[in-house]
Amino acid sequence: MLEYVESSISMILLKTKMQSRNVLILTILLTSCLMGVSSDIYAPSLSMIATDLKTPIDMVQWSMAIFMLGVSLSQLIYGPVSEVVGRRLPLIIGLGIMLIGSIVCFYTTNITVLIVSRFVQGLGAGAGACMWRSIFRDSFDSTQMAKYGSFLSIIMIFVVAAAPALGGCLQGYFGWRSSFLFLILYSLLTIIIVLFLFKETSLHHHRDRFNRQFFLHAFGQLISSRTFMGYTLCTFLTYGAFFSWFAIGPVLLIEDIGLNPITFGWITLFGGGTSMALGGVFNGIMIGRFGMHFMLRLGWFIMIIAGSLMILFKLIYGITTFAIVAPMILFYFGVTLIWPSAFAGAFAGAFAPFGKIAGYAGALYSFMQIGGAAVIGSLGSFLPTTSQIPLATIFLVASALAWIAFEKIVLGDVRPQQNQTADQG
Repeated sequence: MLEYVESSISMILLKTKMQSRNVLILTILLTSCLMGVSSDIYAPSLSMIATDLKTPIDMVQWSMAIFMLGVSLSQLIYGPVSEVVGRRLPLIIGLGIMLIGSIVCFYTTNITVLIVSRFVQGLGAGAGACMWRSIFRDSFDSTQMAKYGSFLSIIMIFVVAAAPALGGCLQGYFGWRSSFLFLILYSLLTIIIVLFLFKETSLHHHRDRFNRQFFLHAFGQLISSRTFMGYTLCTFLTYGAFFSWFAIGPVLLIEDIGLNPITFGWITLFGGGTSMALGGVFNGIMIGRFGMHFMLRLGWFIMIIAGSLMILFKLIYGITTFAIVAPMILFYFGVTLIWPSAFAGAFAGAFAPFGKIAGYAGALYSFMQIGGAAVIGSLGSFLPTTSQIPLATIFLVASALAWIAFEKIVLGDVRPQQNQTADQG
């Protein structure tokens, strides 16, 4: 009888643990994908919003970059605060801000309100963009991070590609406001799960960390790490170039060429999504054979080739769907080789030594990555969109600068250490 009771208790505890793990993974998925969905879902609606709000289209394009600016800046608040009060409370507050911003976007009737409310949305979505990395770091050891990280990467790749497709369908059947209605429902669902099911994951947060000295010391540690700052600069440039497609691509294909929003969404999903999926599989197979550094270099090389082809195809074919989409698909493939390796390099070379300040590390890393989208996306919004040359130029310049930063900053830090080790040997 005693053995039966003990067995029953063990089964209940195991089931409870599995349920908690499922809630944890679901929370990480929802919060990590929130920014990607929110930033890209209305890309197919740019032209229609400009017409409806009677505003130049470059202002609507800029609203996408403004959202990313809000996400980027908020990282520097959520990260430090999470070291004081934990991850759960900042996440709830951020989701509430995101919900308010989405409601205002849904009802807006002029471009100024849209831009301001998109910035508010970004301030809210930044909680998910920042907290998921810290929650991930809090909850799993290195082996589990590799296991669940691969799964998470696949989901995020699908979400990035699927968001414009979803937005295109919503635009085609219900109008552009339906995209913001979807974000309202997404935010509500995530708030409910975090409020009633999610449990705090941080073991190191403490009120003592709410002081200027600890703040400066924590960020000082991170900024002084060339490896950390090198990888974050690489992601700044790479993610910025990637995001420029969502600011410029819809205008080229929908307004200049005449594709409908649904077609644009399907092109992004099947063209870009398939390319990213293949890139993920290719990276997983080849990285074990050739190493992380080789795959990073290959990724940037492919991105540079994609930008070059976009210019070449413009000279040969003009402004056509093929001349724009084919290089974009190749660019997506190259980008997919960068993110997993740069993220892994950041974890191994940067996050690992800073486990007790994971909130600060996650905040600064995400601030730099999303900041790239805000800065380069803003630049792309106000560049001429009468041809694909400006977009191709962004692909080329950002990719080349990211590669140079990797060689000069990241490896520039590693090589002296390797030489010193060799001399001691």
